[in-house]
Amino acid sequence: MTQITQSFIFAAGRGERMMPLTTNLPKPLIKIKNKSIIDYSIEKLDRLLGVQKIIINGFYLGEQIGDHIEKLGNPKIIFSRETEKLETAGGLLFAKDKIDFNQPILTINGDVLWQENGVSDLELICRNWNPQEHDILLGLKKTPDYLGYDGNVTGGGDFYFENGKLHKNADQKMTHVFVGIQIINPKILLKAEEDGIGKCFSMSHFYRSAVDQNGILQRVSGVELSGKYFHIGTPDAVKMTEENL
Repeated sequence: MTQITQSFIFAAGRGERMMPLTTNLPKPLIKIKNKSIIDYSIEKLDRLLGVQKIIINGFYLGEQIGDHIEKLGNPKIIFSRETEKLETAGGLLFAKDKIDFNQPILTINGDVLWQENGVSDLELICRNWNPQEHDILLGLKKTPDYLGYDGNVTGGGDFYFENGKLHKNADQKMTHVFVGIQIINPKILLKAEEDGIGKCFSMSHFYRSAVDQNGILQRVSGVELSGKYFHIGTPDAVKMTEENL
């Protein structure tokens, strides 16, 4: 297994679909069974052998994220306080003084919540990381297995996934969803910065630009995770998650 030493939790977004719950509270601090969503991920990262650094960013109501981190008293956590909207990739670049760009970084969306199924999915994605084959490795679930996901109704998804290859082709049914856990080679961020992409941009920029003429993503791969994942996209999903967690 590739030993990952650094991680990043995205906690800067507004969580607009979660209004009114997020009117005065950042989405990662919404409580599920009396525990903030972000704390579930922090606990799993704490158990992952080798992780020495957990960077967490904050922008929307960022002072609350900072206060929450301070109360945790976890020496591994470093807070990256943003002063403007930067999106996910922009947030990583903003924190580049805190990141070792010669090492892969494990990132988790601040609203991801999952229940392990006998194995650590963070260990699973680390075992599948291969820098010779990819610059981004996405954690995936089959669309019907992502509880609360809108695509379960519409039949949508993010990618067609087969034999370790990701496809994004309008002629294919999208079979899998990206659940918000990934490992990246941070050097691709520096290349994007050199290319003048600007300060505010999402990691989805790299997924889109990786699609070749056959619809196969180059240097971006995926691994199907084994845990039970919850898509907490609306206030109603909070109750659904608590009932099924």
